[in-house]
Amino acid sequence: MEKDFKNFYFYWKSYNELTSKEIYEILHLRQKVFVEEQNCAYVDSDFRDQKSLHLLVYDQNKLIGYLRLIKKDKYQDCPSIGRIVLARAYRSNGIGKQLIEEGVKKSQQLFANIEIKISAQLGLKEYYEDLGFSIKGEKYLEDGIEHVQMILSPNLKYSLYENCLNLIRSKSFILTIGLFVSISFVLSTFIKEVQTESFNWVAKIDDKYISRSKFERYLSSITNSRRFDNANDDSELVLEKMIDEELLIQRAIDIGMLDNNSQIRSIIIQNMIKSIMSELETFELSEQDLKMFFSENKEFFSTAPKVRLKKLSFERNEDALNARKLILEGNFIDAQKLARNEIIELPNTILPTIKVREYIGPKLTEIALSMKDGEISEVITELNAFHLIIMIKKIDMFIPDYENVKQQVENEFLKRQGDKLFLDYLENLRSWYDVTKNL
Repeated sequence: MEKDFKNFYFYWKSYNELTSKEIYEILHLRQKVFVEEQNCAYVDSDFRDQKSLHLLVYDQNKLIGYLRLIKKDKYQDCPSIGRIVLARAYRSNGIGKQLIEEGVKKSQQLFANIEIKISAQLGLKEYYEDLGFSIKGEKYLEDGIEHVQMILSPNLKYSLYENCLNLIRSKSFILTIGLFVSISFVLSTFIKEVQTESFNWVAKIDDKYISRSKFERYLSSITNSRRFDNANDDSELVLEKMIDEELLIQRAIDIGMLDNNSQIRSIIIQNMIKSIMSELETFELSEQDLKMFFSENKEFFSTAPKVRLKKLSFERNEDALNARKLILEGNFIDAQKLARNEIIELPNTILPTIKVREYIGPKLTEIALSMKDGEISEVITELNAFHLIIMIKKIDMFIPDYENVKQQVENEFLKRQGDKLFLDYLENLRSWYDVTKNL
């Protein structure tokens, strides 16, 4: 069945950008092919989708193709493409090849000069070889189907060092000199070519360039948002829009908007922070990491002690000693008559530690937490006054089981990782840029 690629719409989404309808369509298509067609019973929802980028291919409003790109992170030294799937009616017409090429292109944009890994079904080995992948390792069974790991190496236009080194070793000194001159010429040409390619632009505003890759991404996003229109027909209009935007941005810089407009600066800072924190999307937590974090921070996840107590304050130490004696004899009323009137009295109820500290201060709170139910403190001297604490009821700190607070542990762990990530980024900025203080 021949298909016109103009009818198909390719677009990328992170997991958080996927709608519930799109997630359902993806899982349905994957199960339709991998489970039903290939008769393979396996757990498709492997919790790696949350850490992946997702390429969806639509024919009008029907999802017909899909793959996911698992990013390079601390647990995986290179990106990998997987869950490559195409509806049966759309095979053998080049869409699958374009699907994989889009996956490779995205990976190379995000992770330049890093190889790409796939776990290929053995029957599709030659198909992937035609796309530039090569076998690495022995075949293995995965979910009852023979697979083989394949690698796509980064594109290198020249391998000057090895080839030239062999030639130099085999030729005379004069030929070596000539070869050196030739290499210098080729290398200079190569560098110019690389610079030209890396500076492949579609428009220039003063000394600012709009790169072709940025233009293509913009055009693709317009196509995806329209879904049923073909924005490629409007490429000239899209370019003009990008030029207009760049002109406005340049003018904003020229008139000092970035320096003087607090709202614009706030938006830029917020988006920078959001960009930095997006790295947490690739952060994979292990059970061991979480349990160790919980063990090291048990007090943070524990319920703080709560107390119900009474505090009496006196002008003279003698009154405090007499009052303590009366309390021990069970005469609290007369003891209270010796105390001074408090401006703010403790509520007659059980209070968390942090609230008690607000009423009686850190020193008296610390002493109170060391007391038992029904205990009366010795006379405590603080701030030119004499105090007694009567502990009525005390509820000790409660340390929960890890399983009962696992989600809370994970949230706090990620929060602290985010804080560290942000602080490290700021520290790196200080080394990238020259910061001079003049107080």
